[in-house]
Amino acid sequence: MAEIIVSTLILTKREIIKWVNRRSVLLVSIITPIFWIALFGKSFNLYNLVQTSDPSLNPAVAEALRTVMAWRLESVFGTQDYFTYVATGMLAVFSLFQSMFGAVGVVFDRRIGYLTRLLASPIPRFSIFASKVLGTLFRITVLSLILLAIAYPLGLHLKPGITIIDLVMAWLVLMLMSLGLSSLFTGMAFNITHQEVLFALANLINLPLMFSSSALFPIDLMPNWLKTVAQVNPITHAADLVRYYLVGKPLEDPVMSIAYLAVLTLFLLAAGYTLAINGVKEA
Repeated sequence: MAEIIVSTLILTKREIIKWVNRRSVLLVSIITPIFWIALFGKSFNLYNLVQTSDPSLNPAVAEALRTVMAWRLESVFGTQDYFTYVATGMLAVFSLFQSMFGAVGVVFDRRIGYLTRLLASPIPRFSIFASKVLGTLFRITVLSLILLAIAYPLGLHLKPGITIIDLVMAWLVLMLMSLGLSSLFTGMAFNITHQEVLFALANLINLPLMFSSSALFPIDLMPNWLKTVAQVNPITHAADLVRYYLVGKPLEDPVMSIAYLAVLTLFLLAAGYTLAINGVKEA
């Protein structure tokens, strides 16, 4: 056991250093959430559809409409504005994306021969797999903090009286979801020799998961068939839990959502490790 822990920590440190030293990758990882939050989140402002300065509307009528719209937006999204809703949802979405991007390193290591040297060494196979996943979780933690730091001055409304416990719980939710997804993608990567194939498979999974979740839009307004899909989507549960802890959006049963993510994560972790072991045997 001690050998597994030590080797996992050493390989995880290597993954972190490799990510930090690749400045172009690090820069893109930081800029991408800025574009999503600053451009998409702020431009899609439903509240400004009605302006008191609109010459076609009486100012009193326009103000009344804005009041009703603000009430309706809060009742639909459960937050003070859409930006708060989408910014917290994007924490789950970017965790999903980083889970996929982290697996690309496995394919790259195979192509340059580094993975072959690792497999030829006496390092436990689990340590190789776990270090890839833990390195991804580290990146997600850093980028989530950056995302919050960007979103807050742009208008993210955290719930009154938010505590360190709320922040930790939101982080644990993201880590729980990311552990399962990164395990799955990493396991897939051990069986793939070309990065293009992994990107194609990831997009086949990532985009449907994002658009069939509550990350960008409440599932209550979706068609019944899509609502059913969204209710079992891990991104929905993660996004709703993050909103529950950070902005105070009501959630019917947070314990049930956490339990669902935990069970799904265990399944994906086992599936990912099984795929990785099969890929190692074929390497």
